[in-house]
Amino acid sequence: MNTRSSFFWAIAVVSIAGFALVSSSARAAVALYDFENQPIFTETPFTLVSAGVSATFAGPSGVDPGAFGISSNFQSPTGFQYKLMSGDFLTIGSAFGASGSALTITFSAPITAFTVDFALDDRTNASTLSFMTNALGSGSASGALTSGFLYPEGTLSYAGGPFTSITFQSTAIDFQIDNFQATPAVPEPETVVLVAVGLVALALRRRRAVKA
Repeated sequence: MNTRSSFFWAIAVVSIAGFALVSSSARAAVALYDFENQPIFTETPFTLVSAGVSATFAGPSGVDPGAFGISSNFQSPTGFQYKLMSGDFLTIGSAFGASGSALTITFSAPITAFTVDFALDDRTNASTLSFMTNALGSGSASGALTSGFLYPEGTLSYAGGPFTSITFQSTAIDFQIDNFQATPAVPEPETVVLVAVGLVALALRRRRAVKA
C-alpha cells in the first residue's frame, strides 16, 4: 500500500471513530418524564417521550384506571401538599381501593440508571417505596416528613444492568412520583472506536483481496 493510500485509510479510521463517538454522546442524553405535558386526570396507560426514548406508564389489569392518573400539587389550608412534586405528578393507588397496586414503566430502549422523586400517603411515615427491574435490579426507600408539608417524600436512585421495564410498589395507601430521569444505555467509547477500526480494517482487507 502506498503512502497516499495509508493516509486515506488513517483519515477514514479517525473520521468514523469520531462520528461514532459523537453519535454515542448524543444518545447519552438523560430522558426526563415530569408529567407536565399531560392534562390533569389523564389515566394510565399513557406514553411519554423524552430524549428519543418512549416510556409507557401502566397499572395492573383489573384495577380501576382512575387509581392511576395525573394529579396536581394543590394548596391546602396549611400549605402545599408536597415539596418535591413540582406542578403535575403521577398518583398510583388513590382512593379507588387500589392500595398496594403496582406501577410498571416500559421503555423503548435499554436503561442503565434512573432517579425519581416520590411521596407516600402515610403520615405515620411507616411505608416504603420499592422497585424491581426486568433485569432483577431492585431497591427501596422511605420518605422523610418536612415541616409545613403533609406527606413523607424522598428521592430514589439506581444504577445497574440495562433494563427495559421497571415496577414500583408501595405499602402506603397510595404513592406519587415525579421528575423521573432515565439514562439510556450507550456503548463505551472504547468499544465504539474498536468497532469502527474493525470495519475499516475489514474494508481494507477486501480491497487487497480484489486487487490480488
